[in-house]
Amino acid sequence: MDKARTRLTLTIAPVGKPIVSNRVAWLRGEMLKTRVAHGYCSRQLAAAACPYANVCEQCDNYVTATEFIPVLQAQLADVTALRDDATERGWNTEVARHARVIASIQSHLERLERHAATTTTS
Repeated sequence: MDKARTRLTLTIAPVGKPIVSNRVAWLRGEMLKTRVAHGYCSRQLAAAACPYANVCEQCDNYVTATEFIPVLQAQLADVTALRDDATERGWNTEVARHARVIASIQSHLERLERHAATTTTS
């Protein structure tokens, strides 16, 4: 088997999609779809959406404050773009995951904006 491994390469590509020989191009095209706080997730698409991605924003114990509104707005824009890209690629489990994160962030922002409005009028 060792001799065969050195001479044979197994190429796996999605049906109808070109094989990307440049690993850097693949990383940009695929791994950037699963950004995490301090790096990238290498989970394969065939494994479906990761149940742990963006888990904090969806946790009942997550607490944020008005000073983080700009950060949450930027995160919402990023996740929305990722959801739209996943939709175009037909990655349904990723679309659903991003949709859950979007709903959670929107809920946090709405609560923070209501809080900010009541504290400025008081």
